[in-house]
Amino acid sequence: MRLFTPLRALAVSILGLALAATVGIVTATTSVDPISTAAVPAITDAPADLLSRDDPREDEISRGGERDEVNEADVALLASVEARSLALASTAEAITATDEAIATKLAEEKAAREKAEAAALKGGTPAQNKELARRLARDLYGWGDEQFTCYNDVIMRESRWITTADNPTSSAYGIPQALPGKRMASEGADWLTNPATQIKWGLKYVKERYGTPCKAWSFKRANGWY
Repeated sequence: MRLFTPLRALAVSILGLALAATVGIVTATTSVDPISTAAVPAITDAPADLLSRDDPREDEISRGGERDEVNEADVALLASVEARSLALASTAEAITATDEAIATKLAEEKAAREKAEAAALKGGTPAQNKELARRLARDLYGWGDEQFTCYNDVIMRESRWITTADNPTSSAYGIPQALPGKRMASEGADWLTNPATQIKWGLKYVKERYGTPCKAWSFKRANGWY
């Protein structure tokens, strides 16, 4: 029996250790609260985007504020466009009125000029007869201002551009003092009263006899007549 005593003691020791270990495991296991060991989802397990997302009502309020700002900007823009449209319309009306006034003024000036030219073509007053002669000298013979100045010098000493000028000491008559006056009938039967007929005859006479008014003026200065 003694032979087996140490072995038995060793076996008992091992068995005791095994039992102690077993009891400890069971004790450790049974001492834990089953509720505490249950799998409870932690709040930290939620997706990060859900945790960081704001309250949707706040988003709606923000969007509503943005819409209000956009609406106010649209209203301001429309008001600015309308004001500019009114200003442009007013400017266009002013320009139209100015154009009409200018057109009216030009029409009146043109009518007055045409009336004066028509009167000049008919002659009448000494001034009108002179301008008529200037026009006819240019149109019929191409004589410019220099030649007309000479012709004016001649006529001013003959009749002073008076249609009915009548020389009391001779039968000279009219603007060119044709001698006799009836010689002017070659240009028209109205030679007694029509300055145009008289001037045409007088210019033709100078052309045929002297060539130019300045030569006629030179002759008159030297002789007193032409």
